[in-house]
This record gives sequence, C-alpha cells and structure tokens, in this order.
Amino acid sequence: MGVPWRAQLLAHLAGVVLAAGALSIPANISYVFDESNCILSVQWDDVRPSPRNSCDYYTGLFTGNAWVEEKWSEALSKKMAVPLGKNMSFGLRMSCNNTVEGELFKIPLEQNGTAETGATNVSCICHNMEWMACSWKRGRLAPWDTNYHLSFWHDNLEERQRCTNHSVDGDTFRCIFPINCSGQRTLVLSIRSDSEDIQPVCVLTKEGTEKSDYPIKLHPPTNLKVKRFNNLYLTWNASSSWNGICYQVETNGIKKEPSEDDTTVPLNLEPKKYHILRVRAVLGKIASGCKEVRGLWSEWSEPAYWDERENFETLHIILFVTIPLCAAVLTIILLVYLKRIQLLIFPIIPDPEKVLKRMLEDQREEYLPFEYPSEFIKPDTIKTDYKMS
Repeated sequence: MGVPWRAQLLAHLAGVVLAAGALSIPANISYVFDESNCILSVQWDDVRPSPRNSCDYYTGLFTGNAWVEEKWSEALSKKMAVPLGKNMSFGLRMSCNNTVEGELFKIPLEQNGTAETGATNVSCICHNMEWMACSWKRGRLAPWDTNYHLSFWHDNLEERQRCTNHSVDGDTFRCIFPINCSGQRTLVLSIRSDSEDIQPVCVLTKEGTEKSDYPIKLHPPTNLKVKRFNNLYLTWNASSSWNGICYQVETNGIKKEPSEDDTTVPLNLEPKKYHILRVRAVLGKIASGCKEVRGLWSEWSEPAYWDERENFETLHIILFVTIPLCAAVLTIILLVYLKRIQLLIFPIIPDPEKVLKRMLEDQREEYLPFEYPSEFIKPDTIKTDYKMS
C-alpha cells in the first residue's frame, strides 16, 4: 500500500538546506509500506556534498524505546521488513567523515484499521527445528466473531506462505506450519483479518540455534530401555542430531541433574521396588555443562518400567518349588541306596518255619520207595516163581 504525501512533509523536505558546519536531511523522501508482507520500501534523493564517498546514509527503526536494525550505507533506498502493532518509526539521516551527523528524520509507520483490534500477545515456539506453533489473542476492541489468519515469509521464500493448520479456543488463536528454523534468517509473521477494520500486525523473529527471538522446544526422547550389563543402565534415542542437548532423568518423580549429550546413564535403583523412569530434553549451550539453555524443556518421554519385585517373587517361587522337589528326589535316591546298604550290612534272616519245612520235604523225598520200571522183575517175584515150579 502506498502512503500518500502530506503537505507539511513536502514543505519540510523541499530542497537541500546547507548551513555552515551542518548537513541537511535527505530530500524528496518517498515510501511504500506493504502491510501484507510487512515490507517497507523507502527512497530519497542524494544530497551528499563532494566528495560523496566520505558520506553515508543512516537508516534504522525506532520501537519507541530504542533504535534497531541500524545500518550505514551509500545506497539511496532501503527495503526492510518491519514490525507492526506498536508505535514504530523509520529513521533516516546523513553523516560525512563519521564525525558530523545530519538531522534525523522519522517516518511514523501507522497501521490501517481500528485501533486495538489487531492480534495481541503473539508468541511462537519452534518444535525440534521442524515446525513452528504460534498463538495470539483477539484484540481488545475486536468483534467477537473476528477471524485472523497468519502468513509467514523469509529470505529463502519467493512469496509469503499462508498457515492453514489453525484452531481457535475462545479468544486464543493458534496456527502450526512447517519450517526449518535453524538458520540465521529473519522470519516475518503477518497476522491479519479479511476485514479492513481490523488492524494488521507484523512480527519479526530472528532464527538461529545460538540466539533466536523465540524458544526452541525439542521432541521428547524415545525408546527408553533399562539394560543390565555389569550394572543397570537407562538408554534412549536422542531427540536430535545437534550437539549441546541436555537430558534430565526422572525416577519415581525425583529429578536428577541434567547431563549433556549423554543417552546412556547408570542407574542406582533401590532393590525390591517398582520404578518408573522418564527423560526430557532441552537445547543447551554447547560445553556449558547444562548450566545455560537455549530453549524450553521437551515433554516427558514415554515411561520405562523396572520392577525388581517380579524378579524377587519369581526367584522365591522358583526356590519354593525347586527346593522341595530337589529334597524329594534326593530323599528317594537316598532311600534306595540306603536299602541296598542295609541289605549288605544286615542281610535278611530266613523264616525258621519255612526252612524246617523245606528240609523235611527234602528228606521225605529221599526216603520214598523206589519204583522200578516194568521191564525189571522184582526179586520177590522171582523167588515165588521158583518155588512153584
């Protein structure tokens, strides 16, 4: 949107006024502010005296409290992203030989629409450098049915992108969009309404893992496991491939001191108890020993469980079953062998009645009359036959 010239502004800027030892402000300043993309374009005429290479133009943004985006340049134009939603001004002046500064001229950046209808309390969180979640509140004087939409843009995008994954909860709006927010770029957010009565709001946020204008929140660690080598250890998969990630272990609600870039930690668990273990992560400053962090703690991971009671109970059951069984088997074996040993030491004495009976039966068999075969003639029979003859 082009901003029309004002009569007093033209009168103030009409020409170059040089005074002894002083410099004028640049002349014929014109600017266009594109609220859709939050881009301000400013141009002016060159008023530098000769030699011009010793003079530069200064540009900056005044937030009401301090100057930001300050820069010296020989260019006769400036194009920059600017925030909206507060009293902003663009500043321009000239200086030669870095000693004498010209008069500073301010261009107020006014918003269209009704005051206090634009989005407020804008905040964004970058999740694991993969996607960003932004939220804001409805303006104090905005109608209850006001609907806002968010668009984003940075240097690597040819045109602004509109966030489509949005939701509303009462007066709180939320939108999520994918973006790699690990670079060193300025991310421009525009929150607008389809109604021209609602003030647009522009937010500028700087990216970067070392320092950014928004917090970074990592994904929680995954695949927690309790392993036993010589001792017990808790292991998990890292939340990210970056260095300087701090992990904090919680055991039964008790948090331990965080450690840096360590996905395997020893455990000292109290025996015969049930243990619940969780881990969370935060992006810390490298080699700071987790004393400095650069974002927000992640959510807690899915818990891992370690129940040594089961081991003890199982051991008790095994011992309760095994010991009596082994005792019974040993007793049977011992009894068998004891019987054999007893027979060797104390042989069985036969029953006297049975022994005598067997002896009498043997003698009786010896004294029974002898039965001759039929083909033999008994002596008595022979004698009788002889007398008869």
